[in-house]
Amino acid sequence: MGRRTVHSGLPLLLFAILISSSFTPMLGAAMQNSDDNSYSITFTDISNTSGLSEISPGPLFNWASYGPGIAWGDYDGDGDLDIYVTARHDHQGLEIKSRFGEEFNESVIQSAISENDSGETFLLENQNGQFVDVSISAGVKLSDSTAIGATWADYDGDGDVDLYISNYGVALWEESAVDTGGEPNIMFANNGDGTFTDVTSLTNLGNPGHSTSGLFADYDHDGDLDVYSLNAGIYDEENFIVRSETNILYRNDGDSDGDGVPEFSDQTTEAGRISGQDLNSVTDFIPESEEEYSAENNGQLTGPSASMGANLASGGSAGTGISWAGLWFDYNKDGWPDLFVASDFGISPLYENMKDGTFKLVTDEAGLNIRGTGMGAHSADIDGDGDFDLCQTNFGPNYIWINQDGDYFERFVDTDVSEDDNKKIGVNWHCYFFDYDLDGDFDLFMTSGIINTFVSVQENALYNNDGNGVFTDVTVDVGLGGHNKSMGASVADFDGDGDIDILVANGDGPLQLYENNAAQVTGNHWLKVKLHGNMSNSQGIGQLVEVELANGTILQQQIYAGSGYLGSSDPTVHFGLGAESNVKEVRVHWTTGHMQVVENVSYDRTISIFEETPPEIEESSSKLLIVSILILVAVLCFVFVNKRNTAISISQPEDKSIS
Repeated sequence: MGRRTVHSGLPLLLFAILISSSFTPMLGAAMQNSDDNSYSITFTDISNTSGLSEISPGPLFNWASYGPGIAWGDYDGDGDLDIYVTARHDHQGLEIKSRFGEEFNESVIQSAISENDSGETFLLENQNGQFVDVSISAGVKLSDSTAIGATWADYDGDGDVDLYISNYGVALWEESAVDTGGEPNIMFANNGDGTFTDVTSLTNLGNPGHSTSGLFADYDHDGDLDVYSLNAGIYDEENFIVRSETNILYRNDGDSDGDGVPEFSDQTTEAGRISGQDLNSVTDFIPESEEEYSAENNGQLTGPSASMGANLASGGSAGTGISWAGLWFDYNKDGWPDLFVASDFGISPLYENMKDGTFKLVTDEAGLNIRGTGMGAHSADIDGDGDFDLCQTNFGPNYIWINQDGDYFERFVDTDVSEDDNKKIGVNWHCYFFDYDLDGDFDLFMTSGIINTFVSVQENALYNNDGNGVFTDVTVDVGLGGHNKSMGASVADFDGDGDIDILVANGDGPLQLYENNAAQVTGNHWLKVKLHGNMSNSQGIGQLVEVELANGTILQQQIYAGSGYLGSSDPTVHFGLGAESNVKEVRVHWTTGHMQVVENVSYDRTISIFEETPPEIEESSSKLLIVSILILVAVLCFVFVNKRNTAISISQPEDKSIS
């Protein structure tokens, strides 16, 4: 592969697919799909043959559990993707309590609640498509656990992926939620030999709140990964009371004390009060708990529950402090990661990165100040105009926000997810944009899982993007139909055949791994790009990758560590190319500001791109080297001349002349 360096800024994006300003299609509406290949694509549930159906992260629940969550990551560095599965548990005991009649003694009920308020986690090694439990030998097995979120990220920059666990805890209303109900998060450092070490206390990353997810990015462009840790607080489904908590921004300060482990500092307030609500913790590393707010007026949930946020006094455009998911993404195309937080019972905030270590709340200016019940978040350039659009799942209408050249967002969808009456009130959690049919545009997958007895279980949903602004529900057509309480999900090409598969974690049943056959039946081409950072972080988290095709089409993606709901997907970016077999070049925009270009790229393969030194730094280094050499030569000459003069002086004969 040839390489050349480009010194100019972002090139003009030439993608020809646009959405008309007068055209407002509805996600899931019955519209014709122009992609004939999509109807021959099927997803086959291979859970039984892959060993995943045998994994039980906790008791089965019809509605209580927020988990499990799942995260793909190559923990052992063997080139294939492994899985971490978090726990399934009844965090408040309400579903367990409902299974007992009045004749049962209270002590029996409490014993059952205690038995079901935790689950267990699993690390599953991919052994040629078979997943084997190596949790105990790897040192990351969590029994009696309330962990629901997991993120793979190389926090220490040593080249292997580490594991950050978000612990939710349980909902205890009689005491302070933070002091008694939450559980500290866990940072597991990868030892590089298949084992992990708990370094939570050394890193200061043990957020003690009711945590849901950890989002990694290099927000200050210093070359290492920072993390935004989300807290959801607690919500009493029985009495309809909410208690929110602030989130925490942890900055990676490097190994300042020389113990070999980076330390993190709480920069939530210093960075601009980016706590996900108006409150800020008065003590570093400790989330602040808001007073309880009643949601009683909306208790029956007879319609979309977005108006619940009206009962939260501190909500507003800074969020409610009930954070299920979030995303670092560059919404304004300035090369720096901005922060979006999916906020329940209110407005989901957007914070703009000011490039100096601080952020500005821009929810109102960006047009995102509409109340919802944010649960999942993801971003992609779904209309091909060169900026990143946004998806937010809700209890009720889901929001798809179309980015208008980095200035503001317009709501593309504010309807029910389908015209089917059975889906009028859906509870969607995970959402993720990916090109399931490899035709060159981004489709959308969402999970659905209820949280109380007032709504029925809905199907997960896959929507096909036809490239002209029309999304069509193809869930049943491709074999993804069925009614489960699905929570976390993650997408990845686990079998390396070129198309993207889907892994779903259910609260009322086993894991489901759906194998995609798009690469075999469509004839569409693909390209996967894996980054290796040098001056930037090792996995290229947050970097922008562009693929320009011979026909002028430009595809782009950012790399995430923490997205969707409760997990993370493969950091290798995956592009569908359609029928195009000529890739003109691949461009990587590194956090150093340098754009690296790789030419003559073959399709239907994975390429690895190693970060090159920016020319200006390389030139400066060369000049420094030349100056250093000249100085060294001068010093050596001085020493040589000085020694020579000394030798001559010593060799002079003693003057014995007599006057």
